[in-house]
Amino acid sequence: MKQKIFRDRYVNELKKKVQSGEIVNHYKSTEFVYDKNEVLPVQNIDTPTGLLSNLDVKNDLKTAIAIYKTYENLEPIQASDERLWTYLAHVDLYPYMIERWPEVYNGDSNNPSKYILDHWFLSSSAQNNLLRHALAGLWWSVHLSVDEERENKYELTEIFFRNLDFPTRTMGTYKFGRHKEAVLGILEFIQENEDLFKSKFQDKTRFVTKHLNVVGGVKPLSYFKRDFFKSELEKVSDSISAI
Repeated sequence: MKQKIFRDRYVNELKKKVQSGEIVNHYKSTEFVYDKNEVLPVQNIDTPTGLLSNLDVKNDLKTAIAIYKTYENLEPIQASDERLWTYLAHVDLYPYMIERWPEVYNGDSNNPSKYILDHWFLSSSAQNNLLRHALAGLWWSVHLSVDEERENKYELTEIFFRNLDFPTRTMGTYKFGRHKEAVLGILEFIQENEDLFKSKFQDKTRFVTKHLNVVGGVKPLSYFKRDFFKSELEKVSDSISAI
């Protein structure tokens, strides 16, 4: 069977109904009820088997790698498709979603509509929204950090997931956060300077990304390889250490 996605108009309809509160209670069920007439098959992607059982709500790294391996052949444009991730969040991987992000399901959310929109939907295909989405963000984080030249190609991905804010809110805030060479350069710098990052990891990675964003104001970062980013960070290693 081919992987299914929602129709674009249906995604928009679901969003509106969440915003109005009309279907908030749907997310308190163990199965999301959706209109099966509002789906389309994706001809070049097969429906995976066994993915849900490989996801771990207590281990984002493990879950991210499982999702990436399953959809490793996605083209970037496909991995930016809101219809795919919305379908997966509501159908194929819905049991994972309500366990990983349970506040509406458990009735603990003060603003259930916002909570659902923040986790189940993309507000746009911009890189910061892709990286913050509960499923798309996991795939993109691995895609940007996997290094096929290494014996363990997920070695840098492990660094990326030391703190979930790192790939989502820290790196994802900036345009260069979707430039793979930039991500690899930052992660290699951290790996090669472990003593610098033993403490205050979140504060230091925020400094790193803010600094490179300033550099990007005068240089076209998307044209540079990872060594450029490492050399730029070497210049401010004393400042990183002082944080």
